Amino acid sequence: MVKQKKQIKMSTHKTVEVEAENKTGKLKKSTIITGVLLLGAAAVWGVLGYQAMSRDTGESLFGKYFHEDKNDVVVATIDGKNVYLSQIKSVADQIPQLTDLPFDMIYPQLLQKYLTKEVIYKSAQESDVQKEPTVQLALKEAHDTIISKAYLEKKINELATPEKLKELYDAETKTMERPDEVHARHILVQTEKEANDILVQLEAGADFKMLANTKSLDAENGNGGDLGYFQKNMMIPEFGEAVFALKKGQLSKPIKTPFGWHVVLVEDRRVAPLPPFETVQEQLRQMFVERNLQDILHQEEVKHDVKVLVPTLTATQSTGSQEALDQIQNEVVEELAAQDAATQAADKALKPEVAPKQAEQKAEKPAEEAAPKAEKADTPAK
Repeated sequence: MVKQKKQIKMSTHKTVEVEAENKTGKLKKSTIITGVLLLGAAAVWGVLGYQAMSRDTGESLFGKYFHEDKNDVVVATIDGKNVYLSQIKSVADQIPQLTDLPFDMIYPQLLQKYLTKEVIYKSAQESDVQKEPTVQLALKEAHDTIISKAYLEKKINELATPEKLKELYDAETKTMERPDEVHARHILVQTEKEANDILVQLEAGADFKMLANTKSLDAENGNGGDLGYFQKNMMIPEFGEAVFALKKGQLSKPIKTPFGWHVVLVEDRRVAPLPPFETVQEQLRQMFVERNLQDILHQEEVKHDVKVLVPTLTATQSTGSQEALDQIQNEVVEELAAQDAATQAADKALKPEVAPKQAEQKAEKPAEEAAPKAEKADTPAK
């Protein structure tokens, strides 16, 4: 009663045996004849119906109401097309909250939900609503979101390998705080006197488990008062303080709590063990994603050469006026021009110098090349 536990008491049911009186008698001859005739007629009708169905529709009587899976029943039709039970079950499988509910109880609501969804979708396809710009935009956004999410999930799965998660587990458990734990049993009674009487019996050699199963207020558990391993902060303060002051194998004095009076036996003390890797693997994956998501996104930006040209907007720019738009455009043009200039300067710096011989040849031009220019310069203007 110290830990908060839910207990479900099963009510016992008395079975009443009823002896059914066996009545033996002979069936009348007319009843037997009638039964045989009815069975024969049903068999003939079934064969004729099967043949007619196969001849007219190419589908057997069996196949009309069952899917390729012989246990899959047709539960409805939409425009003559079969709706199978398996399709309704798939709706329930996609809703985790319904997994613990009896399927026959939620079946009517699921069937109606499925039929409503299908008929609305068919009517939407027959209309022109999907051609509207807002619908097209919403479809594109949904498509892009689904594809992007699938790609990111695939990328994370490639990185968050079991080996990486094990490395993260080892790193985290090295610094994990591991508090003390106690394994104890208790006997709970209503009064201090009862607790002292039990303590006297225990000190005299009485079996703790036996007294717990016969004297304790929670004796119906039948577990000898076993509380299992627990940490100090898992118990109410007055109980936790008293129990954690005891050594292994030591009995407590009567401890008063809101539940009554406890006599406690400490069976073991230990440091809390590490959680098994398998039990925390999903939490480790979430931790891995949180720590590496930004790096993953940054790598994608680098791969696609993302350049932010306008990182922030001033109050004037955010108003959307023409002057603000012009200013943004000018800033973008200037940024691009600066980038081009920097690229050209880098290219020029990386080019090899002109060979010395080629430079001398350019410096010592033949005189005849310069003469015509001189004559042309001396010609008077007309």
